[in-house]
Amino acid sequence: MFLKKLHSLTLKSFLPPFVATLFISVFLFFLVQIVITYLDEFLGKGLRTMDMVKLFTYAWIAIIPQCIPLAVLLASIMSFGNLAENYELAAMKSSGLSLFSIIKPVFIFILILAGVTFLFNNFVLPVVQLKSQSLLWDIRQKKPAVNIKEGIFYNKIDNYSIRVGKKSQNKDTLRDISIYDHSLHQGNTIQMYANSGKIITTADTSALVLILRDGNRYEEVINYKESSGKKPLSQLNFKQLQVNIELVDFKMKRTDEGSWKGNENMLNIWQIDSVADSITHKISHRFADIKRQVKDNFYYRTLSFNKVKQIAIPINIKQFYDKLNNDEFKRCIDNALNISRTNSSYFDGVIMGGESDRSDFLKFTTEWHKRIVISFACIILFFIGAPLGAIIKKGGLGMPVVVSVFFFLAYYILSEAFTAMAYEGTLPPWQAIWMPLVIFLPISIFLTYKAAKDSVLFDAVNYFEFVGRLFKKNKGA
Repeated sequence: MFLKKLHSLTLKSFLPPFVATLFISVFLFFLVQIVITYLDEFLGKGLRTMDMVKLFTYAWIAIIPQCIPLAVLLASIMSFGNLAENYELAAMKSSGLSLFSIIKPVFIFILILAGVTFLFNNFVLPVVQLKSQSLLWDIRQKKPAVNIKEGIFYNKIDNYSIRVGKKSQNKDTLRDISIYDHSLHQGNTIQMYANSGKIITTADTSALVLILRDGNRYEEVINYKESSGKKPLSQLNFKQLQVNIELVDFKMKRTDEGSWKGNENMLNIWQIDSVADSITHKISHRFADIKRQVKDNFYYRTLSFNKVKQIAIPINIKQFYDKLNNDEFKRCIDNALNISRTNSSYFDGVIMGGESDRSDFLKFTTEWHKRIVISFACIILFFIGAPLGAIIKKGGLGMPVVVSVFFFLAYYILSEAFTAMAYEGTLPPWQAIWMPLVIFLPISIFLTYKAAKDSVLFDAVNYFEFVGRLFKKNKGA
Protein backbone atom coordinates (compact mmCIF):
# COMPACT_ATOMS: atom_id res chain seq x y z
CA MET A 1 0.00 0.00 0.00
CA PHE A 2 2.85 2.37 0.91
CA LEU A 3 4.64 1.54 -2.33
CA LYS A 4 1.50 2.22 -4.39
CA LYS A 5 1.13 5.65 -2.83
CA LEU A 6 4.76 6.49 -3.60
CA HIS A 7 4.35 5.35 -7.19
CA SER A 8 1.16 7.41 -7.47
CA LEU A 9 3.01 10.44 -6.06
CA THR A 10 5.86 9.99 -8.54
CA LEU A 11 3.53 9.65 -11.49
CA LYS A 12 1.44 12.66 -10.43
CA SER A 13 4.58 14.76 -10.13
CA PHE A 14 5.53 13.83 -13.71
CA LEU A 15 2.26 14.17 -15.63
CA PRO A 16 1.46 17.90 -15.09
CA PRO A 17 4.87 19.20 -16.29
CA PHE A 18 4.76 16.70 -19.16
CA VAL A 19 1.39 17.96 -20.40
CA ALA A 20 2.40 21.61 -19.88
CA THR A 21 5.77 21.31 -21.65
CA LEU A 22 4.23 19.30 -24.49
CA PHE A 23 1.62 22.01 -25.08
CA ILE A 24 4.19 24.82 -24.90
CA SER A 25 6.70 23.08 -27.19
CA VAL A 26 3.99 22.22 -29.75
CA PHE A 27 2.85 25.85 -29.69
CA LEU A 28 6.40 27.15 -30.23
CA PHE A 29 7.13 24.68 -33.03
CA PHE A 30 3.77 25.58 -34.58
CA LEU A 31 4.67 29.28 -34.57
CA VAL A 32 8.06 28.68 -36.16
CA GLN A 33 7.21 25.96 -38.69
CA ILE A 34 3.78 27.12 -39.82
CA VAL A 35 2.78 30.65 -38.83
CA ILE A 36 6.10 32.44 -39.36
CA THR A 37 7.14 30.34 -42.37
CA TYR A 38 3.88 30.60 -44.32
CA LEU A 39 2.37 33.82 -42.95
CA ASP A 40 3.15 35.85 -46.09
CA GLU A 41 1.40 33.24 -48.23
CA PHE A 42 -1.77 33.32 -46.11
CA LEU A 43 -2.23 37.08 -46.00
CA GLY A 44 -4.34 38.87 -48.59
CA LYS A 45 -5.91 35.74 -50.11
CA GLY A 46 -9.37 36.02 -48.54
CA LEU A 47 -9.19 32.49 -47.14
CA ARG A 48 -12.22 31.03 -45.45
CA THR A 49 -12.03 30.70 -41.67
CA MET A 50 -12.82 26.99 -41.90
CA ASP A 51 -9.89 26.36 -44.26
CA MET A 52 -7.51 28.13 -41.88
CA VAL A 53 -8.89 26.22 -38.88
CA LYS A 54 -8.42 22.92 -40.74
CA LEU A 55 -4.87 23.77 -41.77
CA PHE A 56 -3.82 24.89 -38.29
CA THR A 57 -5.45 21.82 -36.71
CA TYR A 58 -3.65 19.44 -39.08
CA ALA A 59 -0.35 21.27 -38.54
CA TRP A 60 -0.80 21.22 -34.77
CA ILE A 61 -1.46 17.47 -34.72
CA ALA A 62 1.47 16.75 -37.07
CA ILE A 63 3.90 18.61 -34.78
CA ILE A 64 2.99 16.63 -31.63
CA PRO A 65 5.30 13.62 -32.29
CA GLN A 66 8.30 15.93 -32.79
CA CYS A 67 7.74 17.52 -29.38
CA ILE A 68 7.12 14.39 -27.30
CA PRO A 69 10.85 13.63 -26.72
CA LEU A 70 11.45 17.22 -25.60
CA ALA A 71 8.44 17.07 -23.27
CA VAL A 72 9.67 13.77 -21.79
CA LEU A 73 13.17 15.16 -21.22
CA LEU A 74 12.02 18.43 -19.68
CA ALA A 75 9.24 16.91 -17.56
CA SER A 76 11.52 14.18 -16.18
CA ILE A 77 14.19 16.73 -15.17
CA MET A 78 11.59 19.03 -13.59
CA SER A 79 9.66 16.34 -11.73
CA PHE A 80 12.61 14.38 -10.33
CA GLY A 81 14.54 17.60 -9.70
CA ASN A 82 11.59 18.86 -7.68
CA LEU A 83 11.42 15.58 -5.71
CA ALA A 84 15.15 15.78 -4.99
CA GLU A 85 15.00 19.47 -4.07
CA ASN A 86 12.24 18.83 -1.51
CA TYR A 87 14.14 15.80 -0.12
CA GLU A 88 11.25 13.51 -1.11
CA LEU A 89 13.62 11.48 -3.26
CA ALA A 90 16.04 11.13 -0.34
CA ALA A 91 13.19 10.01 1.92
CA MET A 92 12.18 7.33 -0.59
CA LYS A 93 15.76 6.07 -0.81
CA SER A 94 16.12 6.06 2.98
CA SER A 95 13.07 3.79 3.19
CA GLY A 96 14.99 1.20 1.18
CA LEU A 97 13.81 2.01 -2.35
CA SER A 98 16.33 2.13 -5.17
CA LEU A 99 16.26 4.72 -7.91
CA PHE A 100 14.91 2.13 -10.34
CA SER A 101 12.00 1.32 -8.03
CA ILE A 102 11.19 5.03 -7.69
CA ILE A 103 11.15 5.73 -11.43
CA LYS A 104 9.38 2.45 -12.30
CA PRO A 105 5.81 3.88 -12.65
CA VAL A 106 7.02 6.77 -14.81
CA PHE A 107 9.12 4.37 -16.87
CA ILE A 108 6.05 2.19 -17.52
CA PHE A 109 4.18 5.32 -18.60
CA ILE A 110 7.06 6.20 -20.96
CA LEU A 111 6.92 2.70 -22.49
CA ILE A 112 3.19 3.09 -23.10
CA LEU A 113 3.80 6.58 -24.48
CA ALA A 114 6.49 5.22 -26.83
CA GLY A 115 4.05 2.58 -28.12
CA VAL A 116 1.27 5.14 -28.60
CA THR A 117 3.74 7.45 -30.38
CA PHE A 118 4.65 4.67 -32.81
CA LEU A 119 0.98 3.89 -33.51
CA PHE A 120 0.31 7.59 -33.99
CA ASN A 121 3.26 8.00 -36.38
CA ASN A 122 2.30 4.91 -38.33
CA PHE A 123 -1.47 5.28 -38.68
CA VAL A 124 -2.62 8.80 -37.77
CA LEU A 125 0.28 10.97 -38.93
CA PRO A 126 0.21 9.82 -42.61
CA VAL A 127 -3.47 10.77 -42.88
CA VAL A 128 -2.88 14.13 -41.19
CA GLN A 129 0.15 14.83 -43.40
CA LEU A 130 -1.86 13.96 -46.51
CA LYS A 131 -4.68 16.36 -45.65
CA SER A 132 -2.32 19.06 -44.36
CA GLN A 133 0.02 19.07 -47.35
CA SER A 134 -2.85 18.92 -49.83
CA LEU A 135 -4.63 21.87 -48.18
CA LEU A 136 -1.40 23.85 -47.81
CA TRP A 137 -0.60 23.34 -51.50
CA ASP A 138 -4.05 24.58 -52.53
CA ILE A 139 -3.73 27.65 -50.30
CA ARG A 140 -0.31 28.48 -51.72
CA GLN A 141 -1.63 28.15 -55.29
CA LYS A 142 -4.66 30.37 -54.64
CA LYS A 143 -4.47 33.86 -56.11
CA PRO A 144 -4.52 36.81 -53.71
CA ALA A 145 -7.87 38.44 -53.02
CA VAL A 146 -8.84 41.43 -55.12
CA ASN A 147 -7.10 44.53 -53.76
CA ILE A 148 -7.60 47.59 -55.96
CA LYS A 149 -5.45 50.59 -55.00
CA GLU A 150 -6.17 54.25 -55.69
CA GLY A 151 -5.01 55.69 -59.00
CA ILE A 152 -3.52 52.40 -60.30
CA PHE A 153 -5.00 50.10 -62.95
CA TYR A 154 -5.72 46.64 -61.51
CA ASN A 155 -5.08 44.00 -64.22
CA LYS A 156 -5.00 40.73 -62.24
CA ILE A 157 -8.61 39.85 -63.14
CA ASP A 158 -8.64 38.12 -66.52
CA ASN A 159 -10.16 40.22 -69.33
CA TYR A 160 -10.73 43.25 -67.10
CA SER A 161 -8.79 46.39 -66.21
CA ILE A 162 -10.16 48.47 -63.31
CA ARG A 163 -9.06 51.84 -61.98
CA VAL A 164 -10.36 53.67 -58.89
CA GLY A 165 -9.54 57.34 -58.44
CA LYS A 166 -10.20 57.54 -54.73
CA LYS A 167 -11.60 55.48 -51.85
CA SER A 168 -13.63 56.79 -48.93
CA GLN A 169 -12.08 56.76 -45.47
CA ASN A 170 -13.80 53.50 -44.53
CA LYS A 171 -13.11 52.16 -48.07
CA ASP A 172 -16.84 51.50 -48.51
CA THR A 173 -17.40 54.01 -51.34
CA LEU A 174 -15.27 54.39 -54.47
CA ARG A 175 -14.92 57.52 -56.63
CA ASP A 176 -13.98 58.07 -60.28
CA ILE A 177 -14.26 54.44 -61.44
CA SER A 178 -13.03 53.29 -64.87
CA ILE A 179 -13.57 49.72 -66.16
CA TYR A 180 -12.28 48.26 -69.44
CA ASP A 181 -13.86 44.97 -70.50
CA HIS A 182 -11.73 42.78 -72.82
CA SER A 183 -13.87 39.63 -72.45
CA LEU A 184 -14.73 39.62 -76.17
CA HIS A 185 -10.99 39.58 -77.02
CA GLN A 186 -11.47 42.44 -79.49
CA GLY A 187 -9.68 45.16 -77.54
CA ASN A 188 -11.40 47.82 -75.42
CA THR A 189 -14.82 47.18 -76.96
CA ILE A 190 -16.67 47.80 -73.67
CA GLN A 191 -15.82 50.73 -71.40
CA MET A 192 -17.61 51.87 -68.24
CA TYR A 193 -17.14 55.08 -66.28
CA ALA A 194 -18.89 56.00 -63.04
CA ASN A 195 -18.67 58.84 -60.54
CA SER A 196 -19.06 56.49 -57.54
CA GLY A 197 -19.81 52.92 -56.63
CA LYS A 198 -19.04 49.87 -54.50
CA ILE A 199 -17.13 46.64 -55.06
CA ILE A 200 -18.34 43.52 -53.22
CA THR A 201 -16.86 40.03 -53.31
CA THR A 202 -19.30 37.16 -52.86
CA ALA A 203 -18.91 34.92 -49.78
CA ASP A 204 -17.34 32.07 -51.78
CA THR A 205 -15.07 34.54 -53.69
CA SER A 206 -16.48 33.20 -56.99
CA ALA A 207 -17.63 36.59 -58.29
CA LEU A 208 -16.95 40.31 -57.97
CA VAL A 209 -20.06 42.52 -57.85
CA LEU A 210 -19.63 46.16 -58.94
CA ILE A 211 -22.49 48.55 -58.18
CA LEU A 212 -21.86 51.67 -60.27
CA ARG A 213 -23.72 54.97 -59.91
CA ASP A 214 -24.04 57.98 -62.23
CA GLY A 215 -22.01 56.93 -65.20
CA ASN A 216 -21.81 55.84 -68.83
CA ARG A 217 -21.29 52.54 -70.63
CA TYR A 218 -19.84 52.45 -74.15
CA GLU A 219 -19.75 49.40 -76.43
CA GLU A 220 -18.56 48.96 -80.01
CA VAL A 221 -20.85 46.79 -82.17
CA ILE A 222 -18.20 44.49 -83.61
CA ASN A 223 -20.55 42.34 -85.78
CA TYR A 224 -21.79 45.39 -87.72
CA LYS A 225 -20.57 45.41 -91.36
CA GLU A 226 -20.43 48.47 -93.55
CA SER A 227 -18.45 49.31 -96.67
CA SER A 228 -16.91 52.33 -94.99
CA GLY A 229 -15.44 50.12 -92.26
CA LYS A 230 -16.87 52.28 -89.50
CA LYS A 231 -18.39 50.63 -86.42
CA PRO A 232 -21.33 52.10 -84.51
CA LEU A 233 -20.99 52.86 -80.80
CA SER A 234 -23.65 51.92 -78.27
CA GLN A 235 -23.94 54.31 -75.31
CA LEU A 236 -25.85 53.83 -72.05
CA ASN A 237 -26.29 56.53 -69.43
CA PHE A 238 -27.22 55.04 -66.07
CA LYS A 239 -28.08 56.08 -62.56
CA GLN A 240 -27.15 52.64 -61.19
CA LEU A 241 -25.64 49.63 -62.92
CA GLN A 242 -24.60 46.26 -61.51
CA VAL A 243 -21.72 44.42 -63.15
CA ASN A 244 -20.87 40.81 -62.18
CA ILE A 245 -17.34 39.57 -62.89
CA GLU A 246 -16.53 35.88 -62.41
CA LEU A 247 -13.46 35.15 -60.27
CA VAL A 248 -12.99 31.49 -61.06
CA ASP A 249 -9.20 31.70 -60.76
CA PHE A 250 -9.46 33.45 -57.38
CA LYS A 251 -11.48 30.67 -55.78
CA MET A 252 -9.41 28.03 -54.00
CA LYS A 253 -9.53 24.73 -55.88
CA ARG A 254 -9.05 21.50 -53.94
CA THR A 255 -6.52 19.07 -55.36
CA ASP A 256 -7.34 15.37 -55.40
CA GLU A 257 -5.67 13.89 -52.32
CA GLY A 258 -4.91 10.72 -54.27
CA SER A 259 -2.15 12.52 -56.15
CA TRP A 260 -0.23 12.93 -52.85
CA LYS A 261 -0.49 9.34 -51.59
CA GLY A 262 2.80 8.23 -53.14
CA ASN A 263 4.81 10.54 -50.88
CA GLU A 264 6.79 8.79 -48.14
CA ASN A 265 5.22 10.99 -45.45
CA MET A 266 1.73 9.78 -46.35
CA LEU A 267 2.42 6.04 -46.00
CA ASN A 268 2.68 3.66 -43.04
CA ILE A 269 5.81 1.57 -42.52
CA TRP A 270 4.42 -1.49 -44.34
CA GLN A 271 3.52 0.61 -47.36
CA ILE A 272 6.92 2.30 -47.22
CA ASP A 273 8.60 -1.12 -47.06
CA SER A 274 6.60 -2.28 -50.09
CA VAL A 275 7.54 0.81 -52.13
CA ALA A 276 11.22 0.50 -51.13
CA ASP A 277 11.17 -3.16 -52.21
CA SER A 278 9.65 -2.18 -55.56
CA ILE A 279 12.38 0.43 -56.06
CA THR A 280 15.04 -2.20 -55.31
CA HIS A 281 13.58 -4.50 -58.00
CA LYS A 282 13.41 -1.55 -60.39
CA ILE A 283 17.11 -0.84 -59.86
CA SER A 284 17.92 -4.54 -60.44
CA HIS A 285 15.97 -4.47 -63.71
CA ARG A 286 17.92 -1.42 -64.82
CA PHE A 287 21.23 -3.28 -64.40
CA ALA A 288 19.78 -6.31 -66.20
CA ASP A 289 18.77 -4.03 -69.08
CA ILE A 290 22.32 -2.67 -69.25
CA LYS A 291 23.68 -6.20 -69.58
CA ARG A 292 21.16 -7.01 -72.33
CA GLN A 293 21.87 -3.73 -74.15
CA VAL A 294 25.61 -4.35 -74.13
CA LYS A 295 25.18 -7.92 -75.36
CA ASP A 296 22.63 -7.19 -78.10
CA ASN A 297 23.82 -3.83 -79.40
CA PHE A 298 27.55 -3.84 -78.84
CA TYR A 299 29.07 -7.23 -78.10
CA TYR A 300 27.30 -9.11 -80.91
CA ARG A 301 27.92 -6.43 -83.52
CA THR A 302 31.55 -5.86 -82.54
CA LEU A 303 32.52 -9.54 -82.68
CA SER A 304 30.21 -10.32 -85.63
CA PHE A 305 28.45 -12.91 -83.47
CA ASN A 306 26.53 -15.61 -85.36
CA LYS A 307 23.13 -15.63 -83.59
CA VAL A 308 21.82 -18.69 -85.44
CA LYS A 309 24.59 -21.06 -84.54
CA GLN A 310 25.46 -19.15 -81.35
CA ILE A 311 29.15 -19.31 -82.30
CA ALA A 312 31.54 -16.38 -82.07
CA ILE A 313 33.42 -16.00 -85.34
CA PRO A 314 36.78 -14.34 -84.69
CA ILE A 315 38.02 -12.23 -87.57
CA ASN A 316 41.08 -10.14 -88.32
CA ILE A 317 39.80 -6.56 -88.11
CA LYS A 318 42.73 -5.11 -90.13
CA GLN A 319 42.25 -7.58 -92.98
CA PHE A 320 38.50 -6.96 -92.95
CA TYR A 321 38.90 -3.18 -93.31
CA ASP A 322 41.68 -3.51 -95.94
CA LYS A 323 39.21 -5.27 -98.25
CA LEU A 324 36.73 -2.39 -98.09
CA ASN A 325 36.58 0.51 -100.52
CA ASN A 326 36.31 4.12 -99.31
CA ASP A 327 32.49 4.22 -99.28
CA GLU A 328 32.20 0.92 -97.42
CA PHE A 329 34.88 1.98 -94.94
CA LYS A 330 33.05 5.30 -94.32
CA ARG A 331 29.77 3.48 -93.77
CA CYS A 332 31.47 1.16 -91.25
CA ILE A 333 32.90 4.13 -89.36
CA ASP A 334 29.50 5.91 -89.34
CA ASN A 335 27.80 2.74 -88.17
CA ALA A 336 30.34 2.28 -85.37
CA LEU A 337 29.88 5.91 -84.28
CA ASN A 338 26.08 5.51 -84.29
CA ILE A 339 26.33 2.36 -82.17
CA SER A 340 28.63 4.16 -79.71
CA ARG A 341 26.38 7.23 -79.50
CA THR A 342 23.26 5.11 -79.03
CA ASN A 343 24.82 3.06 -76.27
CA SER A 344 26.31 6.15 -74.62
CA SER A 345 22.90 7.88 -74.58
CA TYR A 346 21.27 4.74 -73.27
CA PHE A 347 23.85 4.41 -70.46
CA ASP A 348 23.40 8.08 -69.52
CA GLY A 349 19.65 7.58 -69.28
CA VAL A 350 20.05 4.45 -67.17
CA ILE A 351 22.52 6.20 -64.85
CA MET A 352 20.22 9.20 -64.37
CA GLY A 353 17.23 6.93 -63.75
CA GLY A 354 19.28 4.83 -61.35
CA GLU A 355 20.33 7.92 -59.39
CA SER A 356 16.69 9.02 -59.15
CA ASP A 357 15.66 5.54 -57.98
CA ARG A 358 18.46 5.48 -55.43
CA SER A 359 17.40 8.90 -54.11
CA ASP A 360 13.81 7.67 -53.75
CA PHE A 361 14.99 4.50 -52.02
CA LEU A 362 17.01 6.54 -49.51
CA LYS A 363 14.03 8.84 -48.79
CA PHE A 364 11.61 5.97 -48.19
CA THR A 365 14.08 3.95 -46.11
CA THR A 366 15.00 7.00 -44.03
CA GLU A 367 11.33 7.73 -43.34
CA TRP A 368 10.80 4.08 -42.32
CA HIS A 369 13.46 4.36 -39.61
CA LYS A 370 12.30 7.83 -38.50
CA ARG A 371 8.85 6.41 -37.70
CA ILE A 372 10.39 3.99 -35.20
CA VAL A 373 13.36 5.87 -33.77
CA ILE A 374 11.25 8.61 -32.16
CA SER A 375 9.67 6.04 -29.81
CA PHE A 376 13.08 4.88 -28.61
CA ALA A 377 14.17 8.52 -28.30
CA CYS A 378 11.49 8.98 -25.63
CA ILE A 379 13.00 6.13 -23.59
CA ILE A 380 16.63 7.24 -23.98
CA LEU A 381 15.86 10.88 -23.17
CA PHE A 382 13.87 9.82 -20.12
CA PHE A 383 16.93 8.02 -18.77
CA ILE A 384 18.87 11.24 -19.31
CA GLY A 385 16.26 13.55 -17.78
CA ALA A 386 15.29 11.54 -14.69
CA PRO A 387 18.89 10.97 -13.45
CA LEU A 388 19.79 14.59 -14.22
CA GLY A 389 16.87 15.80 -12.14
CA ALA A 390 17.95 13.58 -9.25
CA ILE A 391 21.55 14.82 -9.53
CA ILE A 392 21.07 18.59 -9.95
CA LYS A 393 18.25 18.61 -7.33
CA LYS A 394 16.51 21.60 -8.86
CA GLY A 395 12.87 21.78 -9.94
CA GLY A 396 10.82 24.49 -11.58
CA LEU A 397 11.68 26.43 -14.73
CA GLY A 398 15.28 27.46 -13.97
CA MET A 399 18.17 25.05 -14.29
CA PRO A 400 16.00 22.13 -15.57
CA VAL A 401 14.91 24.12 -18.62
CA VAL A 402 18.48 25.16 -19.45
CA VAL A 403 19.84 21.61 -19.13
CA SER A 404 16.94 19.99 -21.02
CA VAL A 405 17.11 22.52 -23.86
CA PHE A 406 20.87 21.92 -24.15
CA PHE A 407 20.44 18.14 -24.43
CA PHE A 408 17.46 18.39 -26.77
CA LEU A 409 19.27 20.84 -29.06
CA ALA A 410 22.23 18.48 -29.16
CA TYR A 411 19.92 15.59 -30.04
CA TYR A 412 18.00 17.68 -32.61
CA ILE A 413 21.17 18.96 -34.33
CA LEU A 414 22.64 15.45 -34.47
CA SER A 415 19.37 14.07 -35.85
CA GLU A 416 19.18 16.70 -38.59
CA ALA A 417 22.85 16.27 -39.52
CA PHE A 418 22.65 12.48 -39.74
CA THR A 419 19.30 12.63 -41.56
CA ALA A 420 20.94 14.82 -44.21
CA MET A 421 23.68 12.18 -44.52
CA ALA A 422 21.01 9.51 -44.98
CA TYR A 423 19.32 11.47 -47.78
CA GLU A 424 22.66 12.10 -49.48
CA GLY A 425 23.68 8.44 -49.18
CA THR A 426 26.81 9.27 -47.17
CA LEU A 427 25.67 6.78 -44.54
CA PRO A 428 23.12 3.96 -44.81
CA PRO A 429 19.75 5.24 -43.51
CA TRP A 430 19.62 2.78 -40.63
CA GLN A 431 23.03 3.92 -39.38
CA ALA A 432 22.34 7.62 -39.84
CA ILE A 433 18.91 7.69 -38.19
CA TRP A 434 19.91 5.58 -35.18
CA MET A 435 23.31 7.21 -34.65
CA PRO A 436 22.06 10.04 -32.33
CA LEU A 437 20.51 7.47 -30.01
CA VAL A 438 23.70 5.40 -30.11
CA ILE A 439 25.59 8.54 -29.00
CA PHE A 440 23.08 9.36 -26.24
CA LEU A 441 22.74 5.79 -24.93
CA PRO A 442 26.12 5.75 -23.07
CA ILE A 443 25.30 9.18 -21.62
CA SER A 444 21.97 7.90 -20.29
CA ILE A 445 23.64 4.82 -18.77
CA PHE A 446 26.36 6.95 -17.16
CA LEU A 447 23.88 9.46 -15.69
CA THR A 448 21.59 6.71 -14.43
CA TYR A 449 24.54 4.99 -12.74
CA LYS A 450 25.66 8.26 -11.14
CA ALA A 451 22.15 9.05 -9.92
CA ALA A 452 21.75 5.56 -8.45
CA LYS A 453 25.02 6.04 -6.54
CA ASP A 454 23.95 9.53 -5.33
CA SER A 455 26.87 11.14 -7.12
CA VAL A 456 27.30 14.91 -6.84
CA LEU A 457 28.09 15.20 -10.51
CA PHE A 458 27.49 18.97 -10.82
CA ASP A 459 29.12 20.06 -7.56
CA ALA A 460 31.86 22.47 -8.67
CA VAL A 461 33.65 22.18 -5.31
CA ASN A 462 34.52 18.54 -6.00
CA TYR A 463 36.08 19.42 -9.33
CA PHE A 464 38.13 22.23 -7.78
CA GLU A 465 39.34 19.87 -5.05
CA PHE A 466 40.20 17.25 -7.68
CA VAL A 467 42.23 19.79 -9.71
CA GLY A 468 43.92 20.97 -6.48
CA ARG A 469 44.97 17.41 -5.61
CA LEU A 470 46.45 17.00 -9.09
CA PHE A 471 48.54 20.17 -8.70
CA LYS A 472 49.80 19.00 -5.29
CA LYS A 473 50.87 15.68 -6.74
CA ASN A 474 52.72 17.41 -9.57
CA LYS A 475 54.54 19.71 -7.12
CA GLY A 476 55.48 16.76 -4.93
CA ALA A 477 56.89 14.97 -7.96
